[in-house]
Amino acid sequence: MFRLLSLSLIACLVGCDAKSPAPTVAAGSEAGIEVLFPVHQGKQLTKLRLAATELEKARGLMGTKVLPPNEGMAFMYEEDTQMLFWMKDTPLSLDIAFVGADGKILEIKTMQAFDTNTTSSTSDKVRFTVEMAAGWFATSGVKVGDQVDLTELKAGLTARGFTARRYLPLGN
Repeated sequence: MFRLLSLSLIACLVGCDAKSPAPTVAAGSEAGIEVLFPVHQGKQLTKLRLAATELEKARGLMGTKVLPPNEGMAFMYEEDTQMLFWMKDTPLSLDIAFVGADGKILEIKTMQAFDTNTTSSTSDKVRFTVEMAAGWFATSGVKVGDQVDLTELKAGLTARGFTARRYLPLGN
């Protein structure tokens, strides 16, 4: 009887000491718009916020006074289209890259702080855009024809709780 009681006590203590696995938390609940994801643009490693909801895209970088080096925002869309952007309430000038569904940079333009005129892509094959501080693309050597890493973008979208294939085709 004593032996059985001792074994039960030991089993209980061992069980109490064992570390339980970390709880599984939905990625979207932890990875909000403020989270930066590593994404290569050409040969440059950048850190991007991913705007995927309509509210996030409407807000964009409004109110942002400074972007740290190599930080920016990607605006994700579900279909190819001609893009139109403006700089209402955005106190810093930005470069915008218009990017195709294959990750190829199609155009790069500069937008001036607080400008309420629209800046539009020439192409109607734009799937997403990337905004960086004005002059970043030229000084970083990233140019039209370079690739934005879709695998890294998809990983960021997934970490935010979005279905990546809604924004980027499978196989890319």
